[in-house]
Parts: sequence; C-alpha cells; structure tokens
Amino acid sequence: MTGAAGYVGGALIRRLLADPDTEVVGVDLCEMDHGAEGVREILDHPRFTFAREDVRNTEALAKLLPGTDAVVHLAAIVGDPAGRRDPDATRAINVDASLALIDAARAAGAGHLVFVSTCSNYGVSDTSTLVTEDGELNPVSLYAETKVAVETKLMQETELPWTVCRFATVYGVAPRMRFDLTVNEFTIDALNEGVLEIYGEQFWRPYVHVEDAARAVELVLATPEKSRGRVFNVGNSDENYTKRMMYELLKERLPELRAEWVKIDEDPRSYKVSFQRITDELGFRTTWTVPTGMDQILQHARAGAFPDPKAGRFRN
Repeated sequence: MTGAAGYVGGALIRRLLADPDTEVVGVDLCEMDHGAEGVREILDHPRFTFAREDVRNTEALAKLLPGTDAVVHLAAIVGDPAGRRDPDATRAINVDASLALIDAARAAGAGHLVFVSTCSNYGVSDTSTLVTEDGELNPVSLYAETKVAVETKLMQETELPWTVCRFATVYGVAPRMRFDLTVNEFTIDALNEGVLEIYGEQFWRPYVHVEDAARAVELVLATPEKSRGRVFNVGNSDENYTKRMMYELLKERLPELRAEWVKIDEDPRSYKVSFQRITDELGFRTTWTVPTGMDQILQHARAGAFPDPKAGRFRN
C-alpha cells in the first residue's frame, strides 16, 4: 500500500491487519510534518512491514511487489492547494509515479491494483441530478486532472486487473488527523473560534467518513471477482451537502456559532454524486453521516485530542 502513513492509509491498514491471514507492506516517504503518525502505533506489528520510500523510486517499489496479491495506491499530492503549490511535483507523483507503479505491478504479476481517485473528477455538473460513474468527467483542478489521467490509462489496461475508487470528500477522526478538509475544518473552527468564514455556500459536494472510505477499499479487495475492471464512487447518495447545510448542522450543536459569508469566484466545483453502484454491486453501505462525524470530532476535541489544530502536522 502506498501512502500508508496518510489520512486514509492509517485507517485502512488497521482494518486489514484485523484479518489474521493478511500481511501488509506499507510505503510512505513520511516527508510531511505528520511523518509516520498514521502508522506509528503499529510499526512493530508482526504482519506489517513499513518502507520509507518515495513512490517516484520505481526501482525500490518494484522490489516490494513480487508475491503481492493486491496493490492499493493511495499516495498522491492531495487537494487543490497542495497541487497548485508545486505543479511539477504533483504531476511527477500523481501521474508519472502512478503509471510507473502500474507497469511494475503488471510485471510482478500482481493480482489486483486498487487506484484511489476522487469525485472531484466530476468538477461541475448538473446538481438537479446525481452524477454516476458513467457521467462526464470535468476536472477543474490540477489534482483532479492527474487522477483522470491515471484513470484513463487504467481503462486501457488489459493485463493487470484494476479497480478505481472515486472517494467523496473525506472527513472524520483518524490516526493521522487532518484539519484541511471541509467537515473537519468547519467543525474544529466552529468549536474553537465561534465563527466560520464561508465562501461558495451554495455549491454541492459529497462526503464520506474516513472509516467508511477504508471499509470500501477493504471490501473491494475482498471481492475481486466483483470489483475488478469497475469504477466505484465511494460514499452515500444521501450525504451530498452544501457548506450552508454544514453551517446549519454545526449551529444546531453550537448555538452561538456565526457565519461570515464571502463572495469569491474561485473553486467553482459543484456536483451531487450517486453511490448506488457500490451498494448494488458490492453491498457497501456507509456507517457514518456528516452529523455523526461532526459529533465525533467535537467529542475528541473537547477531550483534548487536538490542542493545536492549526499545526502543520494536521494539514497537507
């Protein structure tokens, strides 16, 4: 698994290791402020091997692949702000390294490659309906463009079995916590500052809890006969929200909360997504909602779990 020490990676590895017959090799450079935080507590697990490697070092990754049943590719420069900061590195990691890993996995005879992508690929769509996996891809950011580029390559792959998981925007408490994701950021700022500065309050996005995202990948790995060669949106069709709706949910929990509505033109993404395919074909159902995720974050924060949520280790 690449991106093993990240937000989703830490949650997913713990789920996989719960199966006594599963061994996991995790790859992560741990170059960011959070370091190995996502896996620190399990580094000594007898069925977990951790390699601090750059995914751009294809030769190093290729040595880890022989005998692998499945590859989960999470590693990426994630999100629009991070992608804009260094476009060249974003393309090198998100596209070039991903395509090289696909080639290496094929050469090693891996039985399954799961590529984690994003619903941001839909960009701007008609929000009077729910966009499905067959809907038009309309990326409006470099991050989404890189994901579409790799998906396009996988669609042409005939030898290496693959599955694409397009995650909704992820939220919730995880071993490696992030506060640069909308639900998490809104919730912690609402609690600590009492005011939210909100732009694009009318735009729609889907959301999925980090544990549910991890469960979906776990299910894809466990049902290769159903998931290979398929693209799945990962989330729940009832979990499409606008920022205004999230503000109202938080105000129910924090009555003194205020909002400052900001009108700016950037980030025009707006899309409502259907997650019916993963339910119909794999039987997947989410166990969290945005409101229960907000409650989880508030509970942990009030218990002192995040004394400095503005710290770099909580951000990409």
